[in-house]
Amino acid sequence: MQTGKIGQPYQVGEDKLEERIIYRLDNDGHNLLISKAGITPEEVETIQNGTAEFRIYIDGPIIFFLFKFGRDSWNDAPYSWHTVPRNARGYPEQAADAATLKINVVDAADGIVRGVRQVAFTSEFAGKLNAAITAQANGSFNGLSYAKHLNMVYNQYTAEDMAELADVRMVSW
Repeated sequence: MQTGKIGQPYQVGEDKLEERIIYRLDNDGHNLLISKAGITPEEVETIQNGTAEFRIYIDGPIIFFLFKFGRDSWNDAPYSWHTVPRNARGYPEQAADAATLKINVVDAADGIVRGVRQVAFTSEFAGKLNAAITAQANGSFNGLSYAKHLNMVYNQYTAEDMAELADVRMVSW
């Protein structure tokens, strides 16, 4: 995933994006993409400059990266090292920056980057997240089992529930 430039297309040649939230670690480091149609300037301002809270909830083979900005509700992004494209996949120690989260806010309706932010993880948070990713990467993976487990978790918990269950937490102002 790339770091976008405000006012530019997130993906050259794409004038629409799917609404989605994607967290992943790739060769560049930790990335969070928030793609939402009709995102308001107030939402962008909160994401760029508001208090950011992050948590990690691990359930079986899935790492849930949980986040909220300002007074917004909790959001989640499920992650598995095994689902990152092979050409971008790497271990945390191989990433260009494994201690910073790069956030891109994109209006899905037109594919234009509306906001960017970088947040330095605390050493404790980065250490635990990177250790969880390394352990996951060194484990086995079954795509069908992963999908079933993901559905089971979503049938059992909301993002708010997972945030409460998370044992790895940090706040950034």
